[in-house]
Amino acid sequence: MLNALKNIPRRAKRAMGFSLCGLWSAFKKEEAIKLEFFSLIILIVVLSLVEWPFWKKLALSGSFLIIPLTELINSAVEDICDLVSPEFNEKVRDAKDKGSAAVLVAIIINLIVLGVLLLAP
Repeated sequence: MLNALKNIPRRAKRAMGFSLCGLWSAFKKEEAIKLEFFSLIILIVVLSLVEWPFWKKLALSGSFLIIPLTELINSAVEDICDLVSPEFNEKVRDAKDKGSAAVLVAIIINLIVLGVLLLAP
């Protein structure tokens, strides 16, 4: 048990390295990821200029992060689909379309949150 506890920092460092490699890989390959992170920077700048309560800024930023998160998952699904079946396959197309639909749902959620925050006192 004590030995497992000693390994936590090393394991966490390795896991962080894998995560950063995945993020960098997606950033290099996926235009949507670049656009979403650029949009996040713009959102942070705009929110720093807007006189909103902190909770509204946090809620909008948090809901916005759902979009690149979903895009990363969609990208992983597409990579696996391309690896498993490089040629056209209807089921692969359906899987990719579902991943894309998940990104659309994340965008819609973000727009709903934005609308609620704009209407909230």
